[in-house]
Amino acid sequence: MPTPDLAIVDGYEPREGDLVLLPFANETDPLFPYEEAVSLFGNVQASNEQGKSITVFAGFINEQRVIAKSVRLDKKYTGSEQALREAVSHAIAEGEGDGMHRIIIMLNENRPTLVGAAQEGAILGGYRFNKYLSERIGLPDVEIALPEEPGQDWKEILDAKGIVFKWVNFARDILNEPPNTIEPVSLARLFQSEGRKAGLKITIWDEKRLEKEGCGGLLAVGKGAHCQPRLVIGEYRPKKASAHLALVGKGITFDTGGYCLKRPQSQVEMKYDMAGAATAFGVACAVAELRLPVRLTLFAPLAENDISKNAYHVGDILKMRSGKTVQVDNTDAEGRLILADALSLASERNPDWIIDAATLTGACVTALGEDIAGIFGTDEALVHRIVELGRQTGEAFWPLPLHMPYMEQLKATVADCKNIGGKWGGAITAALFLRGFVRDDIGWIHLDMAGPAIKEEPLGHLGKGAKGFGIKTLVEWINSM
Repeated sequence: MPTPDLAIVDGYEPREGDLVLLPFANETDPLFPYEEAVSLFGNVQASNEQGKSITVFAGFINEQRVIAKSVRLDKKYTGSEQALREAVSHAIAEGEGDGMHRIIIMLNENRPTLVGAAQEGAILGGYRFNKYLSERIGLPDVEIALPEEPGQDWKEILDAKGIVFKWVNFARDILNEPPNTIEPVSLARLFQSEGRKAGLKITIWDEKRLEKEGCGGLLAVGKGAHCQPRLVIGEYRPKKASAHLALVGKGITFDTGGYCLKRPQSQVEMKYDMAGAATAFGVACAVAELRLPVRLTLFAPLAENDISKNAYHVGDILKMRSGKTVQVDNTDAEGRLILADALSLASERNPDWIIDAATLTGACVTALGEDIAGIFGTDEALVHRIVELGRQTGEAFWPLPLHMPYMEQLKATVADCKNIGGKWGGAITAALFLRGFVRDDIGWIHLDMAGPAIKEEPLGHLGKGAKGFGIKTLVEWINSM
């Protein structure tokens, strides 16, 4: 979907329809060429309130209509980089509404963090999903004006970030599509075509292959829908890989809750229930396109949890890929069932780590709110590393415990376990359920993204709708390896 055209330019020349951003670190310290701005716009000052912007010029320069705004980046509770991302995103929306043609961010030095923040504010903050609108408003261009062009090293860094942002927006595109367009078969085909372009080897298992391979969880969840389930396996194998990472992403293309039917208002956002698969796929494609020296295997189980005469029921007992049997106590606890088969398959590949991503539990949203993802894991160092990298990239994760006594809640009398625990601690019991399908000698991380991945309202510089959450952080971690 549309994003603004972005360029990094040497200096600023006024043009018709410019909206110029002049960032201040605080009330007194400009982050732009102050003398140049004063010569163009006259009296340039910051707001006397933290994080606020004010219009310092609105008029004509050489008969060109120009607006200039100063913006303070010392926003409460937000770092300067995030404040700039949000300022650029807001400027694009304002320029879009007022018919401005170009957004200019003037900076007085080549500071990678600020240039990268402005770039992200433009590409991710300027994203629009307008495919189904009869009338579409064109987005203004965005230019980052520097005293001189960045060197080759900086260009390579910005180019790499641009690739990651492209895959974040791809994930947002497929999540924002309506469920009558994106279902298991069409999504598998899309993953196949786009994954191959990025450099992945893609294999798709249909329902016959899934039955042959004993994927009882994925088959059960998907059999009630008109469109049958699929498993997408993506492989990236560079010659000198330093490690092997398996990524598993929950791909419920729409979740009615099955016979444990969700309320109508709770179904509105359920097209986003494949956000884990979108994140895992986006990470895999970014890693392949960037040619990072890490072997990566992707498992994206895709299904629609629907109601029909073929749908699975409460009380059913399923035999999973691992051989373990699971008693279904709730058909709306379906994500863990499709993930369980994929985690077993991932374990069979003997990776160094398995990371799964899923919009798994409302309990996690109750615990952490809509802006923060829960993170569980058997590799404590990696848990803390992802949390720290999330802070740097602007994606919030918070560690939650794998409290083993809660395993008692998953015990069943006629099967090896149940698919849901008791009333409390639902995010933990869901994670413990998944833990049972990962080999003990493999480092495992579980990301419960039910809050930030599904949040319909804006999140920072990201507008309404899908966020593509987690891709930036995971790619940053893989790159740091």
